[in-house]
Amino acid sequence: MFYMSGGDPEHDILLMESARQAAEATGDDVAVTILMKASGKGEGEAHNGTCRYTAQDGVLTQDTEFGTVDDFAVTDPTNLAEFIRWSAEQYPCRRYLLAFGGHGITFSPETDLPDPADDTRADRPGTRASLSDNGNLMTAAQLGNAIRQSGVDLEALIAHSCQQGSIEMLAEWEGTADYLLGSPFSIPDYAYDYTSLINDLREGCSVEETLKRTAHRAINLWQEFHNQGVSGMVMEVTRLRDLSPLWDVLRQTLDLMHESMDEVNLTTDAPAVYGETYGKGYMRALVDKYERDHSDFFQNTRAFYAVDLPGYLHAAFVHSGNMSLASYINRLDKVLADIVVTHRQTDGKYDFLYNVYTNLSNYSSSEEARERYHDCRFDQLTGWGTFYEDLMDYVNQLPDEPGRILTPIADHLTGKWKVTKLFYKEYGEWVPEKLPVGSAQTFTLRANGELFRTRTSAYDTNLHLSDWGDTDDTDFTFRMDKSLCKIHRLTKNKLELTEEGFPQYKMRLRRVSDEDEKTLAERMVGKWILSKRYQKVDGAWVEVTDDLPLECWSEYTEAGKFTTYTRWADEEHLNKDMRWRVHELTGVITYWPSEEASLAYFRIALEDDDTLVMNYAENYNPTQEEQVNTEYKDILVRN
Repeated sequence: MFYMSGGDPEHDILLMESARQAAEATGDDVAVTILMKASGKGEGEAHNGTCRYTAQDGVLTQDTEFGTVDDFAVTDPTNLAEFIRWSAEQYPCRRYLLAFGGHGITFSPETDLPDPADDTRADRPGTRASLSDNGNLMTAAQLGNAIRQSGVDLEALIAHSCQQGSIEMLAEWEGTADYLLGSPFSIPDYAYDYTSLINDLREGCSVEETLKRTAHRAINLWQEFHNQGVSGMVMEVTRLRDLSPLWDVLRQTLDLMHESMDEVNLTTDAPAVYGETYGKGYMRALVDKYERDHSDFFQNTRAFYAVDLPGYLHAAFVHSGNMSLASYINRLDKVLADIVVTHRQTDGKYDFLYNVYTNLSNYSSSEEARERYHDCRFDQLTGWGTFYEDLMDYVNQLPDEPGRILTPIADHLTGKWKVTKLFYKEYGEWVPEKLPVGSAQTFTLRANGELFRTRTSAYDTNLHLSDWGDTDDTDFTFRMDKSLCKIHRLTKNKLELTEEGFPQYKMRLRRVSDEDEKTLAERMVGKWILSKRYQKVDGAWVEVTDDLPLECWSEYTEAGKFTTYTRWADEEHLNKDMRWRVHELTGVITYWPSEEASLAYFRIALEDDDTLVMNYAENYNPTQEEQVNTEYKDILVRN
């Protein structure tokens, strides 16, 4: 039975050609049925409509009663169940194999599991999309349910669809057939040699031997992709009828790992680390298996957001040094030996068997998806999702090795600190973050509870004023603004702390002199009074003496706001609390006249700490190298 969805003009032709080759090899003992939905994305019969066929004795016959259906819902499980029943009715008392063909889509709970808030997906639970049709998906769970609803006992499933080697799929398809032929990687368009497959069956080969031969033929042909350095290929045949021994050993193994995260490794063999907790070793193994090696062409068609589960468990054993895992891993291998009929990789290895969902790169933003993952049958059978989440939480919450911390911390924190290094926590390890050129950050913690911050990015400095406090000399914590901070080191001149939140960040700071390391923005803080005004005339600065205001000043605050005031005899102008920042190299001030207004600019320079020169013009733009309007220059002195 071929049940296929083209999805695009190219695969309309390729999938139908695969089925046609199978049809030509049929005899009186082996027949073929086909349901093919074209993509509707091309001209002619080959690219439009849905047709149904039978084939026996090498003759392909279209089912005229079914006709050609344009709007057939090929991803509806009801239609698949009906096709299986119809096929069995055409050829009763046979042994049945189902090949589903089309575009497989990498498993992701965001797309393949039901969204409770989306009524259109409420009836679409599943684990992995096995067929797609113009954005509509048939998930692995739906495919499995359709087979059960058909009431027809299948000998084999043949996945003529990419990346159908997820262990979540095995859980959904358990009991629907005796065998599964498929790949955890993407597969070539032409997939399998169906002519030889049918000839094997006609010659009396068992279904198991036929599928095994088909897998070997496929990998032998696909080897050339590997030899050419294009991509690696993987092919496997799995016994599907009863997988309970697999679920049992996985549950027991994951339970042991879950319960032993805090235990300490006493082995000295790398990659395990002596004195480190098993949990950190489990995490390193997960990262090791998860990271996609983009320099290795073999992994070009590997599924994203996944690791090979058996490979990970083997790696967890050696990375953690947990000797108790040995018997569990050996039992797992024994169970897999009974389940896996054959497994071939074009690189000759055995390290990509069954994918399992692991979204390390987007873990912090995938909480909802991870919660929905618990609906998977595989997760309910083994507890993988819970183990994975708790492992991530464990390594992200591991305490750092404490350094020297002077107390009372309130007394020793007071002063100005400059950030020297930033780290972010990735898979339980602190990774240095490269500070961009033109960036800096300082914190001034004052005895009166004020917290004054400077933050420079791309040489633009912003100022911020808030408060700090709530110091705890037992837990070594304190509050900066609204963030709770944990101190890991506090000496006379060094501070190391983390701020609560996810992802986690760590800062290393050194004490600096408030006078010696001031930014331009800090030097500008204060009230400045207009002393003189100049206008450029014919390229020369000429002092303006007429129509000067009676009073004119600007005030810049540590809170990152500034106010200007100008008064003449008959009017006055006050602009209060405008947000501002200054470019440290050019002196260009960027400010917001109001929340609704667009940005405005002028340029300043400090001749000394008490004299400020302000250049401005109408429609001044800092990207312009020349002024196009009349230029002015104000000389202001500190009040």
